[in-house]
Amino acid sequence: MSNRENKVEVYLKRRIKELGGLSRKWVSPMHRGVPDQIVIVKGIVIFVECKTQDGELEKHQIREIEKLDKAGANTVVVYGRRGVDDLIENIKNATGQILPVIFDEMEG
Repeated sequence: MSNRENKVEVYLKRRIKELGGLSRKWVSPMHRGVPDQIVIVKGIVIFVECKTQDGELEKHQIREIEKLDKAGANTVVVYGRRGVDDLIENIKNATGQILPVIFDEMEG
């Protein structure tokens, strides 16, 4: 993870904490490409991959996200601080499930 992506991840953790949720770094030695954070808030579990505004998913990240999606998990890729802010708004409005949306810094 680049230093710039780390800043997005730190921002995500702060915003989730503000909502009263938990955000934990996910490291899975046997599964390269798992999302960066496991977020739990309002009874919802979300696997979040953090990217910079101009970041791109690598093939192994796409593969792991697709596996999680197939298993019925909530997965989100956020691009930059705006992507985190969009996710936070989605969580605030959630009634039990996060929409499977990729929040793109460039949309909007």
